[in-house]
Amino acid sequence: MAADNFISFPEGYLGPRPLKFSLLANNEEFFAVNKPAGISCFQHEWTLGHPDLSMALKREIISGKPQLSRLGIEGVYRVFNLDAEVSGALVYAKSAAAEAKYRNSCGSRQFVFRYHLLVRTEVEERELYCDLPLAQHFQEQRAMVSHKTGKKCETRFRFLRPFGQYQLWEAETRDTRMHQVRLHAAECGLEIVGEDLYSKVERVYLSQIKKGYRRDKKERFEKPLYDKLCLHLLEVGFEVPEVELPSIAAPIPNRFASLLKRLDDSKGYSSR
Repeated sequence: MAADNFISFPEGYLGPRPLKFSLLANNEEFFAVNKPAGISCFQHEWTLGHPDLSMALKREIISGKPQLSRLGIEGVYRVFNLDAEVSGALVYAKSAAAEAKYRNSCGSRQFVFRYHLLVRTEVEERELYCDLPLAQHFQEQRAMVSHKTGKKCETRFRFLRPFGQYQLWEAETRDTRMHQVRLHAAECGLEIVGEDLYSKVERVYLSQIKKGYRRDKKERFEKPLYDKLCLHLLEVGFEVPEVELPSIAAPIPNRFASLLKRLDDSKGYSSR
């Protein structure tokens, strides 16, 4: 990567190893990064135990990190929330004024969020829609459907293509409720690979999809081909009046892409 195409963090900031985040956009008012799954972007009781990207960025600004200065990043103001378990495009404003501007646009449903999700499903439909209102569960760390206290939101799902016993779908929404896409998908019968809260779908292993696979004897346990939730925020589009902004695209993680290729090559084989 070129020096201006990523933001790096030393070991200890977001885990035991140094990390690099692809810089997806950068202008006078905001910047965007491609957040990996497993990293939080805001403090919440549901994100305890996850490294916090927002806090790491603020820490680097306070310490005077030259890389951020070169990129014109002197403030970090999160425009919307992205679940810790979900990878993808994350937008930060550079000032409080820009934050207010874009948060208002986001709250006015002028942002369009497009996700890709790998699912296990038996539904025959190719387009699905869910507008169940969501609230925070009063006892557990998850969302729930509530017609009394839930906040309005809607998600549209569209079938993209099969991958053997799995399918790739697209989810589109203008809302950013916590766990929204995950819960709405489950309510529609789309069980996301790696989901363990709203449905139970195990991760994909090479032994499932490759005939004659034999695990290396040195490995005590077989590792999944992708050990995260197979849900990625692929694109953030803008429909802000009187403002022309190109959409922000975030390539899916390499291991997620590798999983899809493996599934494509397997011709639908399953040992289970």
